[in-house]
Amino acid sequence: MNGIVLAGGLSSRMGSDKASLPWGDSDLLHTVLQQLAPVCDTIIVVTNRPRDIQMPGILAVADHYQQCGPLAGIQAGLQASGADYNFIVACDMPFLSSSAITYIEQAAIGYEAAVPFVDGYFHPLHAVYHRNCLPHIDRLLAEGSYRIVELYKHIRLVQIRKYELVRFDEDLAMLNNVNTPAEYQLHAARLNRCSVLIKL
Repeated sequence: MNGIVLAGGLSSRMGSDKASLPWGDSDLLHTVLQQLAPVCDTIIVVTNRPRDIQMPGILAVADHYQQCGPLAGIQAGLQASGADYNFIVACDMPFLSSSAITYIEQAAIGYEAAVPFVDGYFHPLHAVYHRNCLPHIDRLLAEGSYRIVELYKHIRLVQIRKYELVRFDEDLAMLNNVNTPAEYQLHAARLNRCSVLIKL
């Protein structure tokens, strides 16, 4: 399985580039990359700006469909990947669980996507997608349909339920992302609390 990190968003709600925000002794993007490295054969970063990636072997690609949102990022990542199954995640999700990622990968076997569905909502940017999704994504983008959930109408999808994920992370922090300055401060405070506990 390959990993695909979407880092090409406009970060309009944050007001600055989310991927480069400080996180612990690193930044958000490199935190995600480090967490994916043990469970992914190759990691691809989809980005529309130059990035100084400090890890070897990372492939950076740009969107083929400009300004079409995360669905275009998924398209670019899947097109660049040589793997059938790919874990796709946003660059602003720093609390990943390698065990949960492996579980979702196993659940995806026989399907074209395995996506967490928690409290009535899909989490499409913490999910596994098969390369067979590409033709459907290309068609949606060509039609001007940019919502990821529209893809799910055309593929074999397995939903990963809350009870399946809480065994790896009872607070489901793995599904948290950082969209606004307030969320950044909230999640950074959580990181600091976890660091204190580890030191103790």
